[in-house]
Amino acid sequence: MLNQLKYLNNVSWQEVFDVWKENEGSDPVWQTFAKTEKGWDTWEQWRGYQSSILGADEREWKLYEIPDPNQTVPKFLIGPFPGWQKLFEEKNVHTFEDIVRDKTEWVKENIGIKTRRENFPQSTQFIGLYLEDKQKIVMYEGHHRSAAISLAVFENYPIVFTSSPTIALTTITGDSSKLLDHLLATKANKPV
Repeated sequence: MLNQLKYLNNVSWQEVFDVWKENEGSDPVWQTFAKTEKGWDTWEQWRGYQSSILGADEREWKLYEIPDPNQTVPKFLIGPFPGWQKLFEEKNVHTFEDIVRDKTEWVKENIGIKTRRENFPQSTQFIGLYLEDKQKIVMYEGHHRSAAISLAVFENYPIVFTSSPTIALTTITGDSSKLLDHLLATKANKPV
């Protein structure tokens, strides 16, 4: 799967987090979600906790260009998050292509996906995990955008990109299922 990407350079987790914060962290919808749904005081606390479970700041990160996002992104695995994984009985094995094909109505009705499908952010960066044992990429951040791309492809109206999106990746070595199961179980809720 890495052969479908173009390596750009190494980046620090702080650089990756700053882009994430600039995009999602500045959105009032996600700020409210962090407080009301996850129990945190701020978006930074919520996503910082989630990142600490992954050990993101201790990992090596590389930035890649996605030259053909309409071909590549639908093949990414859905990340270990309850809101997405609840759609399938078997966890941490389904792609965005699967969710669009098997849960089409849910995808079409999701306001986050619909909004991005109608007005896709052209300059965009995803965050992912490269599972070395499975040679797959798991989406860590960018689910609504990934589903929007996948829905557009599914409907035979692929998104026209004026510039290639990027993805910051870290490699997960060894048995990746243990980490994915752990991330899914934590739900990134504020510990009580």
